[in-house]
Amino acid sequence: MTLAEAFQRACEDAVVESQRLGYTPTAWMSMMHGPGGAVAAARRLLTSGDVQTGFERLVRIGRRDLTVEAAVLDERWADLFDEPHRAAARWRLSQVDGTGQP
Repeated sequence: MTLAEAFQRACEDAVVESQRLGYTPTAWMSMMHGPGGAVAAARRLLTSGDVQTGFERLVRIGRRDLTVEAAVLDERWADLFDEPHRAAARWRLSQVDGTGQP
């Protein structure tokens, strides 16, 4: 299994957990099954400049660990994302907790 395939699987697992909590991230599910899979979708989200409602919802219910932003900052996926993507993820997370720390 490639690193990108493992990231895809981790994202799919996060979707299942989100659904278990009563939230279905339909836009993310569509994106991560599109061209380039979850890696390309995460890169697009982070460079879009828009903070997604799903991100805000997951943070609000105390599950920021299920966000794309948290996944991008996970060291397991360091080779999939460059520093601008990680910086965008850190910035988004800092906006919800004021610390700037993942």
